[in-house]
Amino acid sequence: MKRYKMNGIVLVLCSLSLSCSKYKSPEINQGINDSDPQLYEDLYDPIQDNGQYNLPEMTVKPKRYWSVVEVLNVGSRNNIGESNEIRGLQYHLLAQSLAGLTNRAVQQGKSEIGVWLHDHAGRESYGLSKQALTDMGISEQGMQSAIELARNNYGPSEGIKLQLKDLFDGYVLTDVTNNPESNIVASVASSVYNALIVDVRDKANYDAAGYTMKYDARTKSTVDAWNEFKTKVSNKALVVMPVQTGELRDFAIANNLFVININKQKENPSSGQNLQLYEEILSWLAPGAPIYGWEQGVDESLFVNRASVKGHVWVPSDWTYNIPLTSLTYKQRQTAVLAKVINPQFIDWKKDKKFVSYYLSDGDNVQWMMNDFVSDFYLNGDAAGMKMGFGISASNLLQMAPSQFNNIFNKQHRDYTLIEALGGGYQYVDNFGLEENRTTRINNLAENVAQNMRQHRIKVLGLMAKDVKSAAAKEGYQAFIDANDQLEGLVVLQYSPYAGGKGEVIWLKNKQGYEIPVISIRYSLWNFGNVNHDREGTPAYIAQKLTADGDNKFSVISVHAWSKFTDIGKGTDPLAENNDGNLGGASAAKLMNNHLNADFEQVNVQELIWRIRMNHDKEATERYLKTYY
Repeated sequence: MKRYKMNGIVLVLCSLSLSCSKYKSPEINQGINDSDPQLYEDLYDPIQDNGQYNLPEMTVKPKRYWSVVEVLNVGSRNNIGESNEIRGLQYHLLAQSLAGLTNRAVQQGKSEIGVWLHDHAGRESYGLSKQALTDMGISEQGMQSAIELARNNYGPSEGIKLQLKDLFDGYVLTDVTNNPESNIVASVASSVYNALIVDVRDKANYDAAGYTMKYDARTKSTVDAWNEFKTKVSNKALVVMPVQTGELRDFAIANNLFVININKQKENPSSGQNLQLYEEILSWLAPGAPIYGWEQGVDESLFVNRASVKGHVWVPSDWTYNIPLTSLTYKQRQTAVLAKVINPQFIDWKKDKKFVSYYLSDGDNVQWMMNDFVSDFYLNGDAAGMKMGFGISASNLLQMAPSQFNNIFNKQHRDYTLIEALGGGYQYVDNFGLEENRTTRINNLAENVAQNMRQHRIKVLGLMAKDVKSAAAKEGYQAFIDANDQLEGLVVLQYSPYAGGKGEVIWLKNKQGYEIPVISIRYSLWNFGNVNHDREGTPAYIAQKLTADGDNKFSVISVHAWSKFTDIGKGTDPLAENNDGNLGGASAAKLMNNHLNADFEQVNVQELIWRIRMNHDKEATERYLKTYY
């Protein structure tokens, strides 16, 4: 972009792109002072630690790291029926404990070599995080199995002690076949006793290698672990994972965190639950402490709801690996990657259309961001044409995996809108902190989120509420608006249904006196099999509903991330798209868009927000826009 000043008038010459960059010529800029309009794209804050970083951080860099052979896929990785010593959940827990204890030893200054759990799937996110280790001067020593590293002798290399087995004080014994909760107990005891996790299947091999049992978890329950270890673990975070899994144990052990399962048997609530214990732990956690993981087979409105009421945000991250090293020294690694935004000065306000925006759900899910989000959704060939709104777990991902955070921003198409989801993680804005000093909790959360949004030029916030129209929800929205004068608008989902707000727009003023729209989801694309719901269903069904809606000038449509549909062309059968389909995300949005007539036009979420603002209060919106160019 070139900028000239003639007789007090700023002339802006831009290409047809949706964003412009400042022309740096000092001769051209001469005479322009702070009272002149500001370049809209320059409205963001510099990278700075203002206290907004709240997740655990490994701050000591190893000089090298071992890559540990992992079981190839999740199914076999967490299988309890394997007899091969390098297979099954038994080996997975050994590898996770070895990684957690070794990386903790690095943090404590007891080791100069860390452990990385090898990603056999070859995912880009972990490749970028490994490259970041190289860029920090940390080299890979080689690849070994956890069995080899736990039992073999290794000589030093260039003064670096490579042998790991001397770092461990023994082993914690599990019986994952006969007592699923022994896994959970051992995940805590491993940290307390500085001991590897070994199952009865492999016990003889570790006895022969000279290890001694430090703790017997074979008959212990998760309640037993809490009663024995609650004074010996950190309350700065919590890990919630099902029995018969090993994920996140390296992270929990490295940070000395408690681990809890909700269902006593995997995905079987009728087997008994640890909800009373969970409730006690929520009150024990430090104010605002995050909760990592997830548990399938539990009503999420139940366990997320109780965490939210207590003022704790969920960080969905169950199938995530190597967090100690992907997040290594994350506070020092923050860079000014910026979301691409549209400059509202160049919106064609004369268009007379019914405007529709599509917003992909579940952006708070960090493990998704680390797995197939980019390849299967973000780079979906239909995403740019549909001008998709993507929820991004920005506030958490930039701490947990700065390399992948940067990757997502660098690959953003200019027609996407990136949306902070869902306010620092998964919580319900209408009850967050309700039982634990709500005002302080939600104001602190809003301030932290605002810092991250402002520093990365994220203009739109996505939130979720149990009742998006309630007075408590409005109180929550106001806290986020008050914290961020660069916030242009909010998109809110109800749990559930997502479209419970029926497209209603709530107006709340920011501290500058401008009204900010809080836009509820009008309809949701969601595959319910052989039925549609009132405001949720197939692309054809929702297109028919939207077309018949008397108030359809501006609409945000939620696209359920996990729903798939089939293409029936211009067919109008309201259920046919549910059958045997493989089109999801932006492709599902395209199916709906193909059912709409020429009266409708898709725009990205940010443009929709500005059109709503201009339609609501033209004078105030034009006054605001005059301060930028």
